[in-house]
Amino acid sequence: MAKPIEKMGADEILNVSKKLFYGGFCLLPFLWVYNVLYIWPVRHRSDLSPQIRHYLLMSGILATLLFIIFSTWFGIFVNHRLSWGATGDLLTVVLVKGA
Repeated sequence: MAKPIEKMGADEILNVSKKLFYGGFCLLPFLWVYNVLYIWPVRHRSDLSPQIRHYLLMSGILATLLFIIFSTWFGIFVNHRLSWGATGDLLTVVLVKGA
């Protein structure tokens, strides 16, 4: 069973935060959100490295930036797909139900 974050040492917390931050670059951006939510309760402990604050800040910024980019793309795609003709059809996945 995993150890609660409150019982981890400073080095373990830094290691977890670093792994979650770099894991977000492996096409898993939800790890950035998880990093912020998981480490947030212990961010003010006196024994923690300043690097943890850096990983939390960058994880939050990158998660927010990616959310804005994906939301913008989704809005553009939904509103303009039909006017793109064949290109819009190629970008669309349609699952045909029944025959």
